Amino acid sequence: MRSILPRALTGAALALALVGCAVGPDYERPEVTLPEAWPEAIGEQMDKDYSDAEFWWEMFEDPLLDRLVREALENNLDAEIAAARVVQARAVLGLSRAEQFPRLDGEAEVLRENPGRGDDPETEITIAAVLSYEVDLWGRLARANQAARARLLNAAFTRDALRLAVVSDVVSTYFDYRATREQIETTEATIQSQTEALELERSRRESGATTDLTVRQAQAELETSRASLPGLQADADQQRRALAVLVGEIGAVIDGLDGLGDEGLEALPETLSGLPHSVPSDLITRRPDIRAAETRLIAANADIGVARAEWLPSLNLAALFGQEASGVSQLASGDSAIWELLVGSTVPLLDFGRRQATIDEVEAEYAIAELEYRLAIQEALVEVGNAWSVLNAAHERVEARQREMRARIEVLDLAERRYLGGFVGYLEVLDARRALLDASLTLTEASRDRLAATATLFRALGGGWDSAAIPSDVLEDGDPDDAKEEAVTPADPDD
Repeated sequence: MRSILPRALTGAALALALVGCAVGPDYERPEVTLPEAWPEAIGEQMDKDYSDAEFWWEMFEDPLLDRLVREALENNLDAEIAAARVVQARAVLGLSRAEQFPRLDGEAEVLRENPGRGDDPETEITIAAVLSYEVDLWGRLARANQAARARLLNAAFTRDALRLAVVSDVVSTYFDYRATREQIETTEATIQSQTEALELERSRRESGATTDLTVRQAQAELETSRASLPGLQADADQQRRALAVLVGEIGAVIDGLDGLGDEGLEALPETLSGLPHSVPSDLITRRPDIRAAETRLIAANADIGVARAEWLPSLNLAALFGQEASGVSQLASGDSAIWELLVGSTVPLLDFGRRQATIDEVEAEYAIAELEYRLAIQEALVEVGNAWSVLNAAHERVEARQREMRARIEVLDLAERRYLGGFVGYLEVLDARRALLDASLTLTEASRDRLAATATLFRALGGGWDSAAIPSDVLEDGDPDDAKEEAVTPADPDD
C-alpha cells in the first residue's frame, strides 16, 4: 500500500493542475440596437444630473410624502418578501461555494462481534478523519458558482425593481388621495353655495319674485351634488387603505391610514421641472428590472457549462487517517494507525439521452432568457416614450382645463347677473353652476394625472435607484474583489 501513495499523490497533483478548464460558453452581453438619443422633445427636458433623481419624490417638497415613501421602503410586505429571497439566494451561493472545497468529517465506530467457533467476542474501535474532494476538472462547480452568484444578484435586482415600483405606487396613490380630497372640498363648497342659493330662492318665492319651478330646480341641483359626495368619500377611504397596505401599516388596512390631512393638490407643485440626463443605452444599467433580466441570462449561460460537464468524467479524491484497535488503551500505540487513499472516477457510458436532454433544456432556457432580456429593454423604451406622451398630454390638458375654468367662472357671473336682471330663467344659472363644478373636478383630475405621469416617467427612467451602489446585503465582508465588480456590472461574471 505504501507504493500506491506516491502514485496517488502524483495523480492528485495532476488533477489539481487541470482545475480551471471550464467547459461551456463564457458570457457575453447580447448586442441590442438602441437609439443614440431620445427624441428632441424629451432630450430638451433632461437637464439634471442623474444623482439628483435618486430621491426624485423629495422634489415635491412634501414631508408627509417623504415619510410615507420611507415607511413603505422599510415596512412594505412585498418588499420584505423580496428581501427574504435575497437572503435565501445568498445561502444558496454559500452552499455552491462550499462545494468547491474539500470536506473533512470525523468518524468513530465501536464494533463488538462474536466470530463463532467458541472464541470470545471481539471488540474493534475505530477513530478516523475522512477527507473528500471532488476535483473540478471541467469547471462544473465553478459554473455552478457563477450561476448561484448570478441568481443572488437577480434576487437583489428584482428586490430593487419592486422597491422602485412600491415608491411609484405610494406617490401615485398619494396624489390620488390628494386629488380626491380636493374634489371633496370643491363639492362641499358647491353644496354650501347651492344651499345658500336655495334659501335665497325660497325667500324670493315668498315675495313673489320667483316660482316653485325655480325652487324645485335649485333643490334638485343641490341633491345631485349631495349624492356625489359619498362616492368621493368612499374613494378617499379606499386610497387611505391602499396607502396603509403600501406602507405596511397592518392595523390601518380596515379604517385607512391616519394623519394624511385634508389638503388637496394645491399644496404641491404643478409638476417636476427637469429630468435626469441620460441616453437610451443608460436604461440597461439604470433600470433594476433590466439588470435582473440580464442576471437571469448569466445564470442560464452558466447552467449550460454545468450540463455539458456532466458528459465528462468526474474525479474524486478521498483520504482516511485514524486509529484502529481492539481496546481504548491501544489507540495511542503506533501500531493502531491506519490510513487509506482513494482516487475514483466516474465515466458516463449510457443514460438513454438524459444528459443530452438536460443540455437541450438549459440551452432552451438560455434562449428564453435572452428573449426576455431583449423584451425588457424594448418594454423599457416603450415605457419611457409612453410616459412622456402621457405627461405631455396631461400638461396640455391641465392648461386647457384652466382656460375652461376661467371661462366657466365668467359664464356663471354673467348668468347670475342676467337672472337677477330678469333676462333669463334660473335654469341657465343652474347649468352654469353645474358646468363650473364639472370643470373644477376635471381640472383636479388633470392635475392629478400630470403628477402621476411625472412619477411614472421617473420610474421608467430608473429614477429612485442607485445603479452604482454595491448591495451591502449581497456582497458581504470577505467576498473577493471580482465579486464586488460583478455586483456593479453583472455582465462580467467571474471567469
